[in-house]
Amino acid sequence: MTDPVPETVETLSSGIYSNLITSIIQDIVARETAKQRLLNSRYPNLIPYVRDDTGQIDINGNPKTQESSKYFTCKNCGREISANRFAAHLERCLGRGGRR
Repeated sequence: MTDPVPETVETLSSGIYSNLITSIIQDIVARETAKQRLLNSRYPNLIPYVRDDTGQIDINGNPKTQESSKYFTCKNCGREISANRFAAHLERCLGRGGRR
């Protein structure tokens, strides 16, 4: 029969830390699995977003294009604004210190 390893503060704290980390990881995995099952039951035809690090396609997998041919009418000043400049125009037009 072998002699048991003496319990030290270091071995006890290492065991407690290891058990704590394991419990936390198992809890996170269980919660995320439950979330995923709930999403799959509510939305069975859910399509995941596409990730493209090059920036050439959008989140739906379609190629990005500049829509400078589309124009919108500003409801505040009545000007025709290009689609790719509309947000910047609204910020100036509706913000304090706007020119119009």
